[in-house]
Amino acid sequence: MAENDSRSPNGPGDHSRRNFLRGSGLAAASAVLTSQATAALAEAEAQVASAEPQVLSGDVNLTLMVNGKDMSCVVEPRSTLLDTLRNRLDVTGPKRVCDRASCGACTVILNGDPVYSCTTLAVSCQGKKIETVESFDTGENGVPHAFHQHDALMCGYCTPGFVTACKAWLDRHPGKEPTLEDVKRGLDGNICRCGTYIGVFEAALAVAKNQKGV
Repeated sequence: MAENDSRSPNGPGDHSRRNFLRGSGLAAASAVLTSQATAALAEAEAQVASAEPQVLSGDVNLTLMVNGKDMSCVVEPRSTLLDTLRNRLDVTGPKRVCDRASCGACTVILNGDPVYSCTTLAVSCQGKKIETVESFDTGENGVPHAFHQHDALMCGYCTPGFVTACKAWLDRHPGKEPTLEDVKRGLDGNICRCGTYIGVFEAALAVAKNQKGV
């Protein structure tokens, strides 16, 4: 009470320890918030700068991680992943058939996802994991073996794409025994002009069953 009584709203004794502490606390909080805001602003600016598209021209030195190995070459910025794999890095498993992302023969696995390499820019794949049919297990529990056992090919142009799409689905659903509908959805986007779909589906179901039993 003595402290309250001594304070005058208008006089020189209006400053109290409580007001002083309140003011100091606000100043400290402002300093912290300002520091945090500055840091957040700097981080946001860095993110925006890194998200800015780079303009590439001329020859580009490129290193791709293909089937667990770093492979380097020089390409034009417009080069597709399919062209780079086949023509620069001698990785010929992915096939060029339609060259317009319609048939799936060029399918590769990019960071776990099946993608059409004929419409993917090679420069966009730096730092990502690329898997092609060359790296797949060819043993009894592998997808290529199942395709062979179930006669799931005729002319063979589409086969690497089907095998790759099948492996990508199995990798994303480990231990699951798919239904026929699951297989159809997993291979959607791959086309066989010879019509060997029955063999392809049987191979996919068989390899999933074998892998579940491992």
